[in-house]
Amino acid sequence: MPEFTGQRDLRAYLRMVWRWKFLIVALVVAAPAIAYFLEHGKPRIYQSQVTLAINPSAAPSGNSVFASGNLQAIAAVVTTSQVANLAGAQLRPKVPGSAIVGEVSASANATTDFLTITATDQSPTRAAQVANAFAYALGADEYQQLLAGTNSQIAAIKAQLRGLSKTSAEYAQLEQQIGQDKADLQTESHGPQIIQAATPNYAPVGPHVRRAVELGLVIGILLAAGAVLLLEGVDRRLHSPDDLETLTELPVLAALGTGAFSAGLDGEPVEQEAFQMLRTALTYYTTDQPLDSVLITSPAEQEGKSTVATGLALAAARANLDVILVDADMRRAGTSARFGLRESAGLSSVIAESRPAQSVLTDWRLRKDDTGRLRILPAGPTPANPASLVNSRSMIDLIKHLESICDLVVIDSPAALAVSDAMPLMPAVSGVVIVARMNQSGRATVNRLNKIVAAAHGHLLGVVATAVTSGPGYERYSSHYYAATDKAPKRRGRRARAEAASGVRLAQAPSAGVATGGSEGHATEGDLPA
Repeated sequence: MPEFTGQRDLRAYLRMVWRWKFLIVALVVAAPAIAYFLEHGKPRIYQSQVTLAINPSAAPSGNSVFASGNLQAIAAVVTTSQVANLAGAQLRPKVPGSAIVGEVSASANATTDFLTITATDQSPTRAAQVANAFAYALGADEYQQLLAGTNSQIAAIKAQLRGLSKTSAEYAQLEQQIGQDKADLQTESHGPQIIQAATPNYAPVGPHVRRAVELGLVIGILLAAGAVLLLEGVDRRLHSPDDLETLTELPVLAALGTGAFSAGLDGEPVEQEAFQMLRTALTYYTTDQPLDSVLITSPAEQEGKSTVATGLALAAARANLDVILVDADMRRAGTSARFGLRESAGLSSVIAESRPAQSVLTDWRLRKDDTGRLRILPAGPTPANPASLVNSRSMIDLIKHLESICDLVVIDSPAALAVSDAMPLMPAVSGVVIVARMNQSGRATVNRLNKIVAAAHGHLLGVVATAVTSGPGYERYSSHYYAATDKAPKRRGRRARAEAASGVRLAQAPSAGVATGGSEGHATEGDLPA
């Protein structure tokens, strides 16, 4: 994860969000949608309330919770099984208290001494009935406590009377107390007073679809953020040229788009410009020593190695240089296939059979206005052990000989971590260029190849990022940047680009000539990166 320190890091975060955009959209949309369907499918809920006034002075004496005047404690009594059973007995038909106690809640207001009982049900009428039943049950429970306390007090007074004379003043006083206690039971001033009875409320209070969707949206965003952070932590692929440059501590010489893979030898001007930039970068980044030969390699297959080698050789030849392109991948011969060369002799023949290099070099015809020269040394027949041929003294001598007869030798080697063919060539060339494909090449493989080149005493010139999408710091020319060569109206769209590409390929067909005794060259498009 990049540490946020400024504008560039903010762009890195935005690129990270863009990489996982489909996952983010899926989670952010799915979570509210699930919440909506779950909440929308619930039945409607109605709510009714009854308001009571609590009078502690009229409460039963003793240790009763009503006598304490603690409204919070009285509110807790509402949902006890005893009060619920009394409330269930008031309903028609009667129901057990356990069936309705979950529909009721109570809250107290210490400022006004009011107690509010709230009941919820799928029927507004039943919700009001349940609320009123619990209000009555609370009063009945208090009255039962009052009755039990008064009867206990009368029984105690009668026990005292049995030991007193009926003519004594104390006897008359106790009898008066018994009459007063019995009169208190007949008064209607005891218990909570209903201030406002519950009535049916036909406005549903649930389900809360909007609230559920909003909560689902928040959950979706949190899940998306967590998933992206987790995936970024376990994803070891390179996603941008910045990642490649930071990992290798080498300059990014060029950034190629995905169009370079599907294009032929002469692709869109956008891709040609990227290869020209690569050639220019190699020229100015190696001013400390002459660049006579360059080895193009990659950690694994299908990362664009052969594409880069071919594009660099063509760009250098069109810049008035004498270039020799060597296909050192004798296992797959990706470069030879891109040029349509199916030679019976090639690099393997030169090394194994000691044939002169000039006898197998194919002279490739460039465009009419190009002043350079491009010769190709194809891979030749696949030998039994390609690694032994590349690791021979003859291969080293061949590279030196080719350097002496041209301006630049470009060598396309096999994937360095797949086979060992490229390692002996690393110290023999002027420099090595590593090719990595974005969203495919792993950090560990690129880092390992970087160390291998250093251990093999190769001179690393830089890295090339392929399959790059245009972004900050790596913008590419738009095709509209290049002016038309005629005054005819320009057609736009996919069909116009296809017609233009076909015209370029027909105009740039190769010649049948070779430098010395070579076979004919035929151009075909390379569809896949090597």
